[in-house]
Amino acid sequence: MYQTKQSRITTVSAFKKELSSMNVEEPVVVTQNGEPLYVVRDPAQYEMQQEQMAFMKLMSFAEKDLKAGRTLSSNQLRSNLEKVLTNDGN
Repeated sequence: MYQTKQSRITTVSAFKKELSSMNVEEPVVVTQNGEPLYVVRDPAQYEMQQEQMAFMKLMSFAEKDLKAGRTLSSNQLRSNLEKVLTNDGN
């Protein structure tokens, strides 16, 4: 997986001590007995990551549609939308 910066690693006890002043702009891995227990991130960064994952999922669906031939030209799309809009008004 691509990461721009190394995640910071800390123990549970150190995390508890630093919690009120901890910078979580980059993920912080909290360990217990040397094993990862939690990953703490900035809420804005978490939300951005969720949006990126949703976008990647949509791109995957689009790629599958292309391979399966489930596509429309822009003229076909425009025509279908016009039909929907005109039938919607009746």
